[in-house]
Amino acid sequence: MKRFNHINIYKTILICFFGVLFANCEGEDGDIGPAGQNAGNGIDGTDGINGTDGTDGLGFGELTQFGSITLTLEGTRPDDVAFTDSNVFRFTPLSSEILPQSNSVIIGESSLRFDFGRFLSVPGGEEFQSVGTTFSLQVTNPESNNPEFTESLFTIFQYPVISEDLTVLDITTFVGSDTDIENFNITNFNFNNETNALTFSFTLDVPANRNTTGNELSVSGEVDVILLREIQGVVEEL
Repeated sequence: MKRFNHINIYKTILICFFGVLFANCEGEDGDIGPAGQNAGNGIDGTDGINGTDGTDGLGFGELTQFGSITLTLEGTRPDDVAFTDSNVFRFTPLSSEILPQSNSVIIGESSLRFDFGRFLSVPGGEEFQSVGTTFSLQVTNPESNNPEFTESLFTIFQYPVISEDLTVLDITTFVGSDTDIENFNITNFNFNNETNALTFSFTLDVPANRNTTGNELSVSGEVDVILLREIQGVVEEL
């Protein structure tokens, strides 16, 4: 007859007893405690050392060294909307073929002949960045109190007037003393023979049939330029 191991039976009974006791004695969860305070922001780190400045980019000093022409236009668009527009033309083309017409002075015994112009931006080809303005002017007795201004010629070409209603109008003019230039007036005229610096203020009206607005255009401006004297080279026949 098989004998029972009483010790193992007692151990098993005790384990089950204590397991049931612990399960029945498990307590309920208490109320959730109050939230803790937010932690403070950390201390900012130390700023890094500034980097070394880079090399300056190439500018357009060689194209702007000869001064500028400031223009203010007042007129009416072809759709009968009035406009006013101002800008500074700073850039001088440096081609030897263009300079005699774009930035020159011819000095006579009792007269001065000026031919100069400026682009609105860096000059390019005929279809690229060719917005500009030009002046031609003959001055007799320039050093007197009442110099006489003759043979004047003024142009604006392909200048875009951009309005607040997001429209654009191309302004082109061509007027001269023999082509109906109106109310042409020059004040504060001064030319320095040593520095070739020319300054003056001007006003003029462009007739409706001489500008692309189809209406009379009033122009005022300031000239502050440095001109060049051309030296004719010797050409030998080959």
